[in-house]
Amino acid sequence: MIRGKGKRIRRSNRRGMMGIAVVVLVLLVVLQIQSQKLIIKNNGYRVQKEDLEQQIKDEEVRAGEIRDLQKYIDSDEYIEKIARDKLGLVYRDEIIFRAEN
Repeated sequence: MIRGKGKRIRRSNRRGMMGIAVVVLVLLVVLQIQSQKLIIKNNGYRVQKEDLEQQIKDEEVRAGEIRDLQKYIDSDEYIEKIARDKLGLVYRDEIIFRAEN
């Protein structure tokens, strides 16, 4: 009788070990799949980060250009140019020559 119980214990022990092994393998496969998904997602974020950094650099250049334009607009040179071109104003001592049609 003792030998019969030992075989039953060994068989059930083997079944339990096989069940645990299957569960562990399934978990490993799931973890590997999730790991690959995270790697792909991380690469996408890396590309997006590089794009955003480039956009930041472009906007900083554009902001510099806007500052330069603002300085030019505030200058007397710009005001004089607009007065001449758009309003047709001239200095008192200037002589204007116009082409005949």
